[in-house]
Formats: sequence, structure tokens, C-alpha cells
Amino acid sequence: MGRLDVRVRTDLESRVCYLSREDRLEERVTIRELSLSGALVDGLSTQLSELFAIRPVLPGTGEVELLAKLVRQGKKGAAIRLFYSDQGTMQALWEHIRDKLPHTDDCPYCSHPDDSREGSCDNCNLYLDFSKKNYLERHIENTFAQRLNIRLSRLNLEHIQKIIHFVDSKLLKIQHRSPDKEFVGTSPAMLCVFSMIRKVAPTEMSVLLLGESGTGKELTAKSLHSLSTRREGPFVAVNCAAIPETLLEAELFGYEKGAFTGAYTARKGKFESADGGTLFLDEIGDLPAALQAKLLRFLEDRLVQPVGSTASRKIDVRIVAATNCDLQGAIAQGAFRTDLYYRLNSFTIKLPPLRERGEDKVRLARYFLDKFSHSENRFLDFSEEALDAIRVHPWPGNVRELENKVRRGFLMAAGEVIDPECMELGQDEPILSVPDPVARPLSQKEHVISVLEQNGYVIAKAARQMHISRPSMYALIRKHDIPMNRPGRRDS
Repeated sequence: MGRLDVRVRTDLESRVCYLSREDRLEERVTIRELSLSGALVDGLSTQLSELFAIRPVLPGTGEVELLAKLVRQGKKGAAIRLFYSDQGTMQALWEHIRDKLPHTDDCPYCSHPDDSREGSCDNCNLYLDFSKKNYLERHIENTFAQRLNIRLSRLNLEHIQKIIHFVDSKLLKIQHRSPDKEFVGTSPAMLCVFSMIRKVAPTEMSVLLLGESGTGKELTAKSLHSLSTRREGPFVAVNCAAIPETLLEAELFGYEKGAFTGAYTARKGKFESADGGTLFLDEIGDLPAALQAKLLRFLEDRLVQPVGSTASRKIDVRIVAATNCDLQGAIAQGAFRTDLYYRLNSFTIKLPPLRERGEDKVRLARYFLDKFSHSENRFLDFSEEALDAIRVHPWPGNVRELENKVRRGFLMAAGEVIDPECMELGQDEPILSVPDPVARPLSQKEHVISVLEQNGYVIAKAARQMHISRPSMYALIRKHDIPMNRPGRRDS
């Protein structure tokens, strides 16, 4: 394939405007060759390293402005790259180029003989019907993938992820996260969670959320509510473990006046408060056996009977339950009802712990730091060592722990940079290599050795597993004086 944009000879008087260290400068130049994406300019005397403005005077249109960047300077002039401007400017530029196209039977893109000038070129497949009013729009659509591919070599992973997020959220209106900004992520595990949320949110199915403490179960429940047809209704959250068992029934189902000592007036419960919306039952595994039976009855008939009342009330509410305990283990021990488990388990979403979310740890840390900075009008940044410490730390307290550590680092930092010590990270503190409540916590040194052994002492692989750089991995090895002459070690 030849060039993506046709190039024509022209003679356009133009102005180049740029900023020097002292002042705003301007030069008069002439555009000798022109395409939609670049130009050959005569008269540019300065080696410009930054973006600058070029303002050609187009016949019949007048002066227009485009952003440009110098590619190279040679004997024939300066080659510059033009960046897409507003649609009107690009259309005016295209019309000037189209009027300058030479009358030839060859394709202006690839020079292949093609005298039809209708449809597409047999060789490069680019559209050739220049008389169409929507030609420019169709041409840019057809060459979008090639234009993006040319730029990909200059993009790193973070750039690519930002582009994908922008396309999805701003252009296609796909929400990869809840309205709560803390609930973010681009790791495969979180993208899977977001996908499941989008699929189940519009339904009326009960949802069971599983995950360690601090992984964002309530944020997930809020997302399910905000993306559902019940979004205009109330969202009511109840922590079943935080309310004494003797009060929990009245809190959930309400009570009548005189139902018990101190019940001076009737009060509706959380179920009735959530009528028309979503009720989030957190720590459902701690629900007492008697209330498990009452919750099961509600899920079957949608009727609520307040304490001290003989009448039942019909309630329209969606149940989202969550727990960080092993419900199947509780069932085996007789602590949780099997029939209630299957009622709640219509759709299950497992939230990954923060230690398994890769670079999401850094993204969340930067979000929290930005929030604290704007709140206190004091703008700080993380050191590279702090970012590596955030990547290495196992975060047994998950997002909640991360927020607290960042808050501490923000308060303890003496200058404009937060070091690991400010957040109490990087010390020889307990680390859980796997979420096993029985296993003895590993120290950081033991954790590093474990990862090295899992990867045959290949530094690059071990660093990737811990989501840190190779130099950071070597620094940990030196810090803990870990010998590298272990059996089975392979060079990295």
C-alpha cells in the first residue's frame, strides 16, 4: 500500500507561530507540497522541537490554523506533520488538495493504473470517488486502523489503556466502573467483574458478592443499583455483623408500637425503607438462624411482617448480599441454611483481592493521593520506591488498607514526595502469600523467596509476578540478603 493521504504540489503562503524562551515569534513560509497529514515547507529557518501553529491561506476560504510538528529539515525544505483539527478546517484543506489533484489515470495513493475514479482502487482498496461530498469522512473512516497502527509504536501500555477507556466510556458510552471513582481497574479480573455487573444489573436477580474485607463489595452493590431499572429508588445498606442479634430483626423488618420495651412508636425496617429499590445485606454469613428463615420466607413471597404485627406487607425490593466468609463451609457446619444459600446464589460475583489486581494498586493509590491533595490544597507525588512498595505489598486489608496507607503517607511526607517509610511500607512486615486464614503469615523476605522459587529464580519472571521492575526485584534481594546460588536456579 502507498501513502494514506494524497499529496499535491501547491504554493500556499503561510505563517508559522511558535513560542521562544523570550517571546512569541512568527515566520513567513510557503507550503510547496501538501497532504492531509503533512506538508513540505519552504522558508522555515528555525529547528522547532515543540508543536507549533501553521496558518496557510486557502483560496476561497482564507487563513486556517493547524497544529504541526517538525519531522526533518533538508535541502528541499522542512517536512512537517499536520495534526487533525476541527472538521471544518480539515474539509477546507481537503477541498484545496482535491482541486490540485493532477488529471491522471493513476491512483493518487499507490500510483496503480486506475482510470475509473469511481469506487475503490483495485490495488490499495482506497476510495477514489473524490466528487462525493462525504469523501473525506469516508476516507478517514477507511484508513483509521492504519493511522492508529502507525502511532502504536510510540505508545506504552498506559497510553493504550487510556485510549481504550476513552473510546469505551466517552464515545461508546460503556461504563467500565461504578459512579464511585475508587471502583476502578483495568486488570483482567476487574474487567471480568465490570462485565458481570453490566450483564446482571438490568435484571431482577438476587446477587451474591464474595470477596475479602475491603475489596469493594458495597461499591459493587451500588454499581448494580445505579445501572439497574431501580436506580431512581432507594439504596439501603445493612451490615448484619454490626447490629446485635437481639435488635437485628427489628432493624430489618421493623416493629409496631409496644412490640417490646422501648418501642414507643412504630418504625419501618430496612426492607420497607428499600421498597422500590435495592437492599444490600453485607456480612450475610453472620445472619442468625432465626433471621435466615425469615429472610428465606421473604425471598419466596416478598412479604414483610414487622415485629409485634399480625399483618404482612408486600415489598418490592431487590436483594444484593455479600460475605467474606466461606458459606459452603458454614453450610457444612450447620451454621447457614442450604436453601437460603441457593436462593441468594442466583448470580455470584467474586471480587479479586487487591494483591491480584496488578497495576490497579498504583492507579488507586494515585486516585487517593489526588483526592487528599485537592482536599488539603497540598500536591504531592510518590517516589519510584514508594510505587514499587505499593506493587509489592500484599494488601491483606485490600482497598481500605491502601487508602489508609496513602493517607498516612500524605500526612507524614516532609517534602513533596512520599517515600515508602511515610506509608510504613517496605519494612519486614507480615505478608500473606495466599488467602489462607490458617496459614502462618509470611514475612516479606519469605514472600520474595517463595516467588523466586516458584519462578526457578528467574528474576524477570519473579518481578512480573510481583508486578515490579527487575531493578526493584534485585533491590529486594539485596535488602534481605537472599542468596542466589539456590539449586535449580536459571539465569534471567
